Amino acid sequence: MKYETAGLIRKAAVVGIVLLLIGSVGVGVSGTAAERFSEESVPELDATVAGSNTVTPGETTTLTIAVQNRHDGVTDSDRAIEDVSRVVQAHGVQIGAATGTTVAYDDEGIPIDLKMGKQSVGTVRTGSTTRVPLTIEVDESAEPGTYTVPMNLEFSYIRDIFVDRDDYTVNRNTGTEETSVTIRVEPHGQLTVVDMRGDDIYKNAEGDVAVTVRNTGSEAMSDATLSLVGSPHFEPQSNRAALGTVAPGDTRNATFQTVVRGVESAGSYAVGFRAAYEDANGQPSESSIRYGSVGVAEGPQYNVSVESRSLYVDSTGAARVTVTNTGDVAATNARVFAEPNQPFAPLSNGGQLGTLEPGESATTEIKMEVSDRALAQSYSLPITVAHDDDYGNTIRSDPLNADVSVGPERQFTVVDTAQIEAGATERIELTVENTGESGFKDAVVRINADSPFETDDDTAYIGELSPGERATVSYTLTAGEAATPKSYTLDTTIKYDNPFDETVVSDIRPATVEVTEPSGPSTPLVLTAIGVPVLLGAGIVFKRDRLRQYLG
Repeated sequence: MKYETAGLIRKAAVVGIVLLLIGSVGVGVSGTAAERFSEESVPELDATVAGSNTVTPGETTTLTIAVQNRHDGVTDSDRAIEDVSRVVQAHGVQIGAATGTTVAYDDEGIPIDLKMGKQSVGTVRTGSTTRVPLTIEVDESAEPGTYTVPMNLEFSYIRDIFVDRDDYTVNRNTGTEETSVTIRVEPHGQLTVVDMRGDDIYKNAEGDVAVTVRNTGSEAMSDATLSLVGSPHFEPQSNRAALGTVAPGDTRNATFQTVVRGVESAGSYAVGFRAAYEDANGQPSESSIRYGSVGVAEGPQYNVSVESRSLYVDSTGAARVTVTNTGDVAATNARVFAEPNQPFAPLSNGGQLGTLEPGESATTEIKMEVSDRALAQSYSLPITVAHDDDYGNTIRSDPLNADVSVGPERQFTVVDTAQIEAGATERIELTVENTGESGFKDAVVRINADSPFETDDDTAYIGELSPGERATVSYTLTAGEAATPKSYTLDTTIKYDNPFDETVVSDIRPATVEVTEPSGPSTPLVLTAIGVPVLLGAGIVFKRDRLRQYLG
């Protein structure tokens, strides 16, 4: 231990003011004669590790260092000296205390890195203990054994007190105590990641993470199990791989089924592993977490284009969707879905694409209905592509928007006027023209005869009718005798097949039919006027002939 004498400092006393003592300090007290306390009351400092001092290779931890002052505060001097006693009691002067204490450590030559520099301990009173933290990092290659950590404690203490009337003087010395603490490095199984790989690992997919680990420690890991831990991007579905007993230097392989979460782009991502095992004493133990990196693929990515197929206002058609896999992983059992979005209403559950290897394309159709409120223009159609990962889970893409054009509604008109006499049954002809931008397939023109018309012949087949094309159809129509000569309209529709061979009926269009005055007596009346006298005459002749035969 080393000591140095502090200088003498005198201070005039001020009633009611308490001064902190730093170095040699004087504070006035009442008194008439000089009194002196003089004795080497040197603190007796020692240090130990509070709690466990056991660590393992590769471990980083914080120990608690307990600095104890073994001085009991009792001196051989005459403590009945009134004024000196009053100074001690009034101003908290601590005989035998270590004040302003600091500690410094030395880790040279030991496999332990001390993370603390020189640190303050403060005052260590007599018979008491002050605790300070010490953070250490044990080398991965540290051999088991007990290691001594040298410590240097610096402090100050009271050498003597002199009281002379209204003044007193405290003289201090500084001291140094060299001591040490011991840290025990125990045998320990130590995990090291040797190799890692990912099989079909990409965003939101379930795949496999395969890892090879080695016990690089000094103790066998008995009944060891390996877990995937500390990895925010990997959600293990099976998280306990049995390794058995792993002797120092041995390697083991393990595979973890995992789901990738929160990954926005391809790249390498950290994965942590920890082994749980029984040590040589049969006690449960765990290794430190060790990290490796695994490559995460981009996964299937898609480029989508859509072609309209018979998509017209107020009609049923299809969106012809072509999907290209622009990613780096095959899309197994790929299929597309159209999200409901005005003016479209999907009528099918999507279209199948099969398996799309990187760079491959496939086309499918989604049956859709177009609202009657739609306009003839392009609309955005959200498309979602789904596929199955290696474990059969459905992985859906983000919505991909494609423009889809909607054509104007199918339209036709009746371009001429038919004529019929009142009371007549005649064959009338109508000419229909396709005034829309799409053709009619397997079309039939139908009329709806209402008073004053009647018909049993209300349909006429025209087949194909392209845009701008005309077709003439005919029907047998009867106009009532009481029909007023004027223009009437017949409700006319075209029934046709859409691209899905479903029958569709167009909107109603008017066909003008003009009823005219009769041109002469009707045939039934002429027959009545002429036929009755003829028949009567024939009857008279018939009766005369029969009478002659009877008389003769």
